[in-house]
Amino acid sequence: MSEEKIAPEILMIMSASIAAFLGKNVRIRKARVIRDQGPSSWAMQGRVALHGARISSI
Repeated sequence: MSEEKIAPEILMIMSASIAAFLGKNVRIRKARVIRDQGPSSWAMQGRVALHGARISSI
């Protein structure tokens, strides 16, 4: 299984973004690429909320 490398520039952008959000310096120890594995839990929860809203409005 070959793992895709993440460019150092991307890791720097990620750490700068996290540092800006948290307000302190951070070090990324490990990062890996996750390919699309189907619908995300966020998308599924959004659909559930929409279906619930439609049913309750009937």
